[in-house]
Amino acid sequence: MTEKSAKRIALSQPAKDWLWSESGGHCQNPDCRADLYGFAEQKHIGELAHIIPASMGGPRSAEEPELTGRERARPENVVVLCPTCHTVIDKVPEEYPADVLRGWKRRSQKARALAHGTPMFSSRLEARKFVEELLGANRAVFDLYGPLDDVFDDTRAEQWRRHVENTIIPNNQTLLRVLQVNRELLSRSEKATAQIFAVHAQELEERHLEGNWTPGSTRFPNAMESILEDKG
Repeated sequence: MTEKSAKRIALSQPAKDWLWSESGGHCQNPDCRADLYGFAEQKHIGELAHIIPASMGGPRSAEEPELTGRERARPENVVVLCPTCHTVIDKVPEEYPADVLRGWKRRSQKARALAHGTPMFSSRLEARKFVEELLGANRAVFDLYGPLDDVFDDTRAEQWRRHVENTIIPNNQTLLRVLQVNRELLSRSEKATAQIFAVHAQELEERHLEGNWTPGSTRFPNAMESILEDKG
């Protein structure tokens, strides 16, 4: 049997460890978030649910039939759910397509990073030093490859797409977490700027990761360039 026939491959222990860490021990359905250790003493009840099934013929298998068995056994293709949510998504897969389940993973990943992976600063100066580096990296990508009204270059466009996905979007996510965790350091006008930036960042992700090219997207707010910067 070839890999293209998607022979079922068991999840590796490192993959399982990654998934339990990613979920924080909670159901990754954002409408549930059940504590998977809270129902049974000294035992978790979480279940590892495949987004695209481990073998052909399961729920959502028609969405991405080209995936190999190894690809289906990667943690990117698995969500951690309570038994009830696992049953529901597989009973009515048409209501829970792959993009919905992957959205649950992204929200869970962001929540974990916000709670455990974001530095808190004691001063605006410390926070500014941190965000300035991320803003500078994003600005360098934009200056090198950003869209220009009178330039139509396929190579430039491909470089822009690649750097948006690999640099700008991850940096934006970190910036948003830092601004949220250190919100008390922001002035009122800076809080408004951060909210506009959050809309811009979300729409950028929707365009480049989900293919939603709805016109009229929010532009990067210029005030972000000087956020947390004290002018003496």
